[in-house]
Parts: sequence; structure tokens; C-alpha cells
Amino acid sequence: MYICRRFFNYELKTTNYAANKRIIATNERIEKTKCNFAVLKVKKMKFICILFCFLLFSCNNSTHTGVIENSSTKVEETNPFILGNQKILELENEDIELFLKRHKWEMKQTNTGLRYEITKNGVGKNIESGEIVTLKYSTFLLNGEKIYDSNEDGLKQFAVEKSEEILGLHEAVQLMNKGAEARLIIPSHLACGASGDGNKIKPYQTIIMKIMISD
Repeated sequence: MYICRRFFNYELKTTNYAANKRIIATNERIEKTKCNFAVLKVKKMKFICILFCFLLFSCNNSTHTGVIENSSTKVEETNPFILGNQKILELENEDIELFLKRHKWEMKQTNTGLRYEITKNGVGKNIESGEIVTLKYSTFLLNGEKIYDSNEDGLKQFAVEKSEEILGLHEAVQLMNKGAEARLIIPSHLACGASGDGNKIKPYQTIIMKIMISD
């Protein structure tokens, strides 16, 4: 009877150990899947942004008759998606230019359309992809309305180019170093795009951000 009891206890411990290992392995797979999903989402957003810019470039280089030259044929530029997005970008860019003139801001512009001004230099080398950054920030609309602030909503902390943060921030922080401060004008295709953020940022809405990379 004693031997049976010891054997039963041994089998029970072995079963519990195996079950615990399976649970740990399952949790590790879940965490890995979450991480991979975040990276894929950032890559997808980058692809959409590149495609969007390519379509705009193609539209701007079409002939006056609305015909695009190809190696073997001419295709009429009648795609409503391309024309619609081109018009949205043009109107958005006009609003940004008017804002800059009205406030007399002098900002640099990257190839993606991000406008930025470093208002205070930090120390050390610029932030690189994969680094974890912590931001103090304020977010505004072009009409001056403040919609988010780190004093009320908490600091932003994310892995550069490896998280679900908006593309404009991933790009901006790599132009800065620790302790640096900047103001940004982020067009919608680098912000929340056609869907908005489901809260205070509407679809196709430009945002302004004042950020500081915390030490």
C-alpha cells in the first residue's frame, strides 16, 4: 500500500510538472506571437505609406491629357482611389502650408512629408531602430486644440520601429537624441490615416506634436 501511494504521488508530480511546462511554453508562444504581430503591423503601415507616396508620385508625373506612359500601352488615369487620395494629400498639404505661414514656423521636411524642428538639442548619438524611448508630449490639431498631453495621459514608451506607435513618431525620434525637444507636424498618412484613432483624431487629420525624449 505504501509503495502504491508513493508511486501515485510520483505520477501526480510528473503530470503536474509536464502540465506546467506546457503552460509556460504556451505563454511564451503567445508573447512571441504578440511581438511578431506588432512588428508586422509596423511593417504593414510602412508599406502602405510607401505605396501611398508612390501613387502620388505617379499621379504627379502623368501627362496633361491624363494618360500614363507605359512600356507597351497607355492607361487612362481614372482610378477614383488614386485621384481621391491625391486630392486629400493636396488639400492637407495646403492646410499645413497655411498654418506654417500664419505662425511663421520654419521647419525641415523629410521625404515622407514629416515636418520637424529641433527646438533643443540633447546629448549623445541619435536614437536608433530597436531602442526603447520614453516621450513627454503634447498633441494638438491644426486649429490649436490640445487633445493629448503626457501630464494627463501618461508618458509614451515604445520600441522604435518595433511597436504600434504612429509612423511619424518612429521617424521623428531617430532625428533626435536623449534630452532633445522638437515640434512636429505629422500628416495623416504618418499619423492615424483614414481611420483616425477612434477618439479625438478624425480620419485624414493632421496633428502637431511637441515632444521631448526623456533621459
